[in-house]
Amino acid sequence: MKFTPSVILDAAEYYVDHFDRKHDVDKSTILRNLQLETDDELMPSSLKRLAKPTHVLDLTNNELTSIPDLQLRSDIHTILLSRNQISLLDGRLLPRKIRNLVVADNTLSTFEQLNGLKGAPSTLENLVLRGNQVCHTAGYREHVVRTVPSLTVLDFERVTNQERLRSKQVESSKIATEATVTDTRRDKSSEIMHLVVSKMSDEKRKELKEQLASATSLAEIARIEKLLSGGV
Repeated sequence: MKFTPSVILDAAEYYVDHFDRKHDVDKSTILRNLQLETDDELMPSSLKRLAKPTHVLDLTNNELTSIPDLQLRSDIHTILLSRNQISLLDGRLLPRKIRNLVVADNTLSTFEQLNGLKGAPSTLENLVLRGNQVCHTAGYREHVVRTVPSLTVLDFERVTNQERLRSKQVESSKIATEATVTDTRRDKSSEIMHLVVSKMSDEKRKELKEQLASATSLAEIARIEKLLSGGV
């Protein structure tokens, strides 16, 4: 089904609270079980018709492939997106004061598909990804905690201090490994340059120095200096 303005206008609304345990304080808009599809043309204009305030937006059991763009909304604190076809998470699209995001039982299978959550607002505290293949990947919880440091609850389980510590250790190890690889490549390049220079004949060096002395453009000077230093 197309995500049209009429779908928004006809949506059921009621007051309830799923998270703070206070009676009838949050206005929920229900758009579940409608086979709604992601539509880059209709969705943005249709979502502008969403009642204000809306605190909980329920989009469970549809056919959405991405998070709806609600970044300009500050009233929505909970989005329910279980049982869709979401394959990529972009935290920049989330409401500015989002606290709870449920994306259970979608098509998230790799860490790369979660990395967009780095752009999520720092208000995001509760994230549910259960039922996605990525949850079975080694280091899953540490990766998510590192990606979204503001989380206090992941998949209905409180984030522990040990998990935060491990996530930082993994990040430090990753940075150290990348630095080592960079240094190794730099040393290898330097080794090649010295080898080229050492094998260059005195006659060739003299010829290049003469060319350098008579060079008339910056590009020509740079090219010859690179050759003299062993650059290739």
